[in-house]
Amino acid sequence: MNLRSLFSPSGRLAPLPFVLAVAAVYLLSFGSQVLLSKPVTARLSVLPFVLAQAVLIWIWIAVHRRRLRDAGRSGGLAVGIAIVYALEILFLAIIAWLILASAGAATDSAGRESAILQLFFILYLLAFLHGDPLLGSLHIWYMGIVVLMLLPVAISFGFSVWTATRASVPPPP
Repeated sequence: MNLRSLFSPSGRLAPLPFVLAVAAVYLLSFGSQVLLSKPVTARLSVLPFVLAQAVLIWIWIAVHRRRLRDAGRSGGLAVGIAIVYALEILFLAIIAWLILASAGAATDSAGRESAILQLFFILYLLAFLHGDPLLGSLHIWYMGIVVLMLLPVAISFGFSVWTATRASVPPPP
């Protein structure tokens, strides 16, 4: 499988090359979180992360459509799942951009106060995730947001496993 065929949704893809390609896409997607680090976002904002995710989503669609075609199935569901995942990435990018915008607008003394507020917010989230019962209804909201952020990832991973387990069919004559 060459680089050109990796971007093309046409053709067929056997199970083993599909598993290798999808594993690489998931690893690169996980690794692209580095593009949300402070040194990158300080210079270029969240744009490199969004561009990397757009390329990885396209490759994800291409390899899934090729594998589904090899299994004699339609690739439309792969596009739908990729759209849901893209919306999750857009949500994450907007949140990161808003955090960066609020941190960048602060003056030096306000920036120190903002850093303390962010520290307390992170500690609060950690206490929340450990099941502190004092959070009340806010606990439900945070858990809902966490589920909303992880659900597209779980759906796409489950779909990849399902796609990999479909048997190949002979090509049409």
